[in-house]
Amino acid sequence: MKRFAIIALLTLGLSTIVSTTAFAASGSYVALGDSIAAGAGLSTADPVCDRSPQAYPYEVAASTGLTLSHYACTGAKADEGIYDEQETALAVLPAQLDQAYANGTPELITLTIGANDSRWTQFIRQCYYIRCGYSLDTARFNAYLIDLKLELNIIMAKVHTLSDGTPPQVIVTGYYNPISTTPCTDTNGITAREAAWLSERVDRLNSAISGTVANYSYAQFAPVDFTGHELCTSDSWVQGPSSPRPFHPTTEGQQAIASSVQTYYSEPTQSPPEEAPLSYRERALNWYERLFR
Repeated sequence: MKRFAIIALLTLGLSTIVSTTAFAASGSYVALGDSIAAGAGLSTADPVCDRSPQAYPYEVAASTGLTLSHYACTGAKADEGIYDEQETALAVLPAQLDQAYANGTPELITLTIGANDSRWTQFIRQCYYIRCGYSLDTARFNAYLIDLKLELNIIMAKVHTLSDGTPPQVIVTGYYNPISTTPCTDTNGITAREAAWLSERVDRLNSAISGTVANYSYAQFAPVDFTGHELCTSDSWVQGPSSPRPFHPTTEGQQAIASSVQTYYSEPTQSPPEEAPLSYRERALNWYERLFR
C-alpha cells in the first residue's frame, strides 16, 4: 500500500487532487475495476488486462445505449489501478480514474473493486491447499477491510473532485460467493467449515463496500448473488479450478452482474453542482485515525 502517499493526501486535504476539466461527456460510460469487471477467462481477452467483450460492462452499454470505455484490469486494487497507476507483467498502466476523465465527466461509472485489496484469491488458495478459517486469518481479513474502506473513500472523493462537484452516477458492484455448500471434485480440499468461513468473508466484504458507498448520494451498491449457480451446481456461473481464470464468472455470470447494474441505473437529470462537503476529507481522516489509534 502506498501508505505515505495516502497520509500526505489526507494531510494536505482532498482538494489537492489534480482535477481535469469536468465538462459532460454526454452518453459516455466508463467501466472500472478488477478481473471480474475485465471479464478474465472469457474469449478474446486481451493479454495485458484480460479484458473481454463478454464482460458485464458490454451488456450494460448495450442496454443503456451508452458508449463504453472499458478500463478494468486484472490485478487492480484501489490504490494500484483505480486512483494510481498499475504495473502489470506487460505494461505500466495509468490510473483508471485518470483515463475515465480524459474526455470529460462520463454519464455513468461502474466499479468492481475490493477482492484484490482483501487478498481474496490468497485466502481461497490457502483453503484449497493448506487450511484456513483460523482466528489469525479472520483478523488479517478484517484488517484488509479497514484499509479497503479508507481506499473507497479516497476513490469517491476523487470522483467528486474530478467532476468539479457534479459527479455522475457511480454503481459499485458487490461480489458473489463461488463456493457451494454441496461438495464436488471442484471443491476437493475445502472442508464444510472452510466453505462457511469463505462465505462469511464474502458477506463481510460486501458489507464493507456497501456501507462505504452508502455515504455518497451519487453512488449505489449493486449486490451480486450467484446462489444456486456456484461451483458444484448443475448450472454453475463460476469458472472451475482448472479454468484459465478459476472462480471468475462465466458468460452467464457476467450477464447476471449486468442485470444487477441495470437495476440501479437511472437516466441522468439536470441538477445544480453539489458543494464539496468537508465530510469527504473528514471521513478519510477518521479512517486513518482508526487505523493508528
